[in-house]
Amino acid sequence: MTRSAITAVTLTAGGYNLTDATGFTAMATGTANGVSFAYNSNDLVVMKNGTGTAATYTLKVPSPTDYSDRVTIPDETVSVANGKTYLYKLSPIFKQSDGDVYIDCDQTASILVLREPTT
Repeated sequence: MTRSAITAVTLTAGGYNLTDATGFTAMATGTANGVSFAYNSNDLVVMKNGTGTAATYTLKVPSPTDYSDRVTIPDETVSVANGKTYLYKLSPIFKQSDGDVYIDCDQTASILVLREPTT
């Protein structure tokens, strides 16, 4: 299986009903089976876990090839307890060479990307 491409939901002046949101994507488990989306500095990632057990989301950090023989940059992991929702502000360190962000999960938990509108 490969990563599923998802699209960020742009917030409006009227806000966004996160509780009843239908825009969440259920993630497939395993390395490189998560989701990808275009990086934007205005993105907020919403990780929602209703799997019955704790879930670990892995935000992939690219290692520049110039440094790969000397150092490996670790990925960022976020643990989300069952029944909890976690909001994460993205950083440019997660931007891959193709311009996307890659996130994997060890459970079939859900994810949504919210984009703050630019002014």
